[in-house]
Amino acid sequence: MNLEDARIKLGPWLPDLPFHENPGLTEAKNCIPVDLYYRSYLPLTTSGDALTDRVIGAFAALDTAGDTFIYAGIDSNLYLKNGTSWTDLGTVFTTSTTGYWRFAQFDTTIIATNFADTPQAISPGASTTAGLATSGTAPKGRQVGVINRFVVIGDTDYSGSLIPHRIQWSALSNARDWPTPNTADARTKQSGEQVLPAVYGAVTAIAGGEFFGLIFQRRAITRATYVGGDVVFQFQDYEKTRGCWFPQSMIQVGSLCYFIAADGFYVTDGTTVTPIGDGKFDKTFFADCDQTYAERVTAAYDYTTKCVMWSYPNFSATSGVPNRLIIFSTIDGRATNVDDTMELIFPSVADGYTLDQLDAIYGDLDSIPGSLDSPIFQGGANTVMAFGNDHSIGTFSGSASTARFDTAEFDFNPMGYMFVRGVRPRVTGSPTGITVAVSNRENQDNETRSFGSAASRTTRTGICDFRDNVKFGSLRLEVAGGFDKALGLDIDGEASDLV
Repeated sequence: MNLEDARIKLGPWLPDLPFHENPGLTEAKNCIPVDLYYRSYLPLTTSGDALTDRVIGAFAALDTAGDTFIYAGIDSNLYLKNGTSWTDLGTVFTTSTTGYWRFAQFDTTIIATNFADTPQAISPGASTTAGLATSGTAPKGRQVGVINRFVVIGDTDYSGSLIPHRIQWSALSNARDWPTPNTADARTKQSGEQVLPAVYGAVTAIAGGEFFGLIFQRRAITRATYVGGDVVFQFQDYEKTRGCWFPQSMIQVGSLCYFIAADGFYVTDGTTVTPIGDGKFDKTFFADCDQTYAERVTAAYDYTTKCVMWSYPNFSATSGVPNRLIIFSTIDGRATNVDDTMELIFPSVADGYTLDQLDAIYGDLDSIPGSLDSPIFQGGANTVMAFGNDHSIGTFSGSASTARFDTAEFDFNPMGYMFVRGVRPRVTGSPTGITVAVSNRENQDNETRSFGSAASRTTRTGICDFRDNVKFGSLRLEVAGGFDKALGLDIDGEASDLV
């Protein structure tokens, strides 16, 4: 590298690799990977009435007119969002302390299941809920999805028989008809069941599709292809090593399913399974994630940034409330990590706000975070929502967090030192503050780095001034306030006479 014009690009976040000569960044915190650059992360901001307990499931439904209805569940109740408040749907439930609600929508029927109670059916906008089956018996289950024209329930309790590796599906085109499996009635309606290999563990997710669906177990993935007739589905376990380890970590984006297995992050198209975190951030995640609360790892997809977001609790989390995010770009394969606290994150659809409603929520229009043109305020737009640890719902629209980027460590002048005169951050937008700090190690015996005092940009040159002799050095860039693009760092330096 030319010491007279050293330029460091902010590459991918690769914390699993050694920091010396790492081909990317060793830290990319509180930012979002977008189009080969990074932009500011806006934290969760909650508003409206809070629910009475920790939220353990949420879902956004649409009716035939395109109107949005948001549902949320706590251990004992299901609720419908009604403006800034919540309507109790009237039934009392008994979800276990490690349980959660899973939802799916079949035509105009919303299905909610928590394993402890009979699966529930809700009509969009209705203020009551009822047992799913109006004919036959729907099994209790932890997972639910829609494949072809069938509602599928997995990890089941069928009449007191607990079979976690079993799935059962409804009558064709009727979410509320559940014949007894293997009867003439069931065969006529193409309803049935499948017991998957027990060695692969419980069913942990179900992904839907028109022609086939995917059944995730803890250590395998099975493709269920609709063939009709008495067979109904043809099952092929095409992945026999990895499955969905965290039962709420799978998120379907079109024909692709992103999930966390026991050894890392993956994506599958129903034929192949591709690692997306191997050699990047898998090890860092598993060293940080408190799997005591594995069921609290949740996922969503942000259509605006084209990123998958996973929320999880680390070992510093208070009472297991998730306090970290992994954000993964499905476009360029880069990821970041974020400090933010939320009970769960879920894909949603903005229900829209009038100016009067926004004024009531935020006190006055001048206090609204972000732009009024933001998709989070427009009805019908795909968005991401979450519940804060105050049990109230919110969007990612707060004041920008301070982003941090730690570069790899380099020896710019092999066998000698480099004199660092200044560093120019390449950041666009209107951040409130930008600083750079430099680390230096005399030798590689010590596997830790210590950054010196941070220097701010000078107004005239935009350069952070230093007078440091560096042997093994790296840079820490921190950007406070909102910014559009963080691209890299330019170093003004030269070979030093110091030996």
